[in-house]
Amino acid sequence: MRDPRDLYGFESADVLGAAPRGGLTLVHALPGMVDAGNACRIASTYLRDQLRHLRLVTFDTDELVDYRGSRPQATFDGTSFTQVELPELTLWLIYDEADVPFLLLDGPEPDLQWRRLSQAIIDLVEYFDVEKVVGMQGVPMAVPHTRPIGLFAHANDPQLLAGHAAPEEARAEDSEEETEIVLPAGFGTLLEHELGRADHAAMGYAAQIPHYLARTDFPAGALALLRRVSAAAGLELPLVDLGDLSEAANTALDATISGNAEVQQIVAALEEQYDATRDDHDGNPMATTMDLPTAEEIGDHFERFLADHDGDGQEPLR
Repeated sequence: MRDPRDLYGFESADVLGAAPRGGLTLVHALPGMVDAGNACRIASTYLRDQLRHLRLVTFDTDELVDYRGSRPQATFDGTSFTQVELPELTLWLIYDEADVPFLLLDGPEPDLQWRRLSQAIIDLVEYFDVEKVVGMQGVPMAVPHTRPIGLFAHANDPQLLAGHAAPEEARAEDSEEETEIVLPAGFGTLLEHELGRADHAAMGYAAQIPHYLARTDFPAGALALLRRVSAAAGLELPLVDLGDLSEAANTALDATISGNAEVQQIVAALEEQYDATRDDHDGNPMATTMDLPTAEEIGDHFERFLADHDGDGQEPLR
């Protein structure tokens, strides 16, 4: 195997010298075969839009991406091509709202050299003395958008999952049989496995996105993932604006569906199936957690509500 370190380059000596080392969390969002609801893309873009960040490392996508399999986008103004957007795989240094640093790896899932790239990321994990790696994924499922989003949790050490699921939603401890399935692997799957072999803690969450929304933006999926990342990594992420965006998108979706009787029937059938499964806790052992607003989000929304209704002629609450 060629030296994995040839796959990436550091942004600059100054940026590298200012980057903290030790106790960091690495969050990765590398959508590939499927990014249902564009959950990973929305989540990673939102983090960079909302939080202070610096580019740390850039990977050589010419070595990793098959451009003929996933064509870059070009802009044509009628006369000439003004821009060709080649994909970027980048490691960012980001600071949360409490000024706590963490790392974000985002970009396309690599088509080539998975083993070599895994080792390159492990080298960076060791260089920055990363404490934990957390991955995000969106998968299409036969679930309705009108119910809380379910998430599959996984880790290379089961102890990493402790405390991240409500008791009634956790896997039944007295189950006599282990749940085992064989499924196509993504790069994030291999990375988590290889990190475990190298004695590095890694875990991840896959948001269950309604299959009829798999090819459109579904911000609620990104919100569900970032809530879990925030809890797992102990980060203070600004999720209120993404919550507002999710509510607006769901309202628009409900308005669209209200005019389509066929889609309404499909959603109603999915709701019935979902509710029946939730009543039987042993019927869905892989659903480890459900997405619910945090106390901080609820408080922020309530403060906004009071601010919006202040001075509308009503007597203040006493």
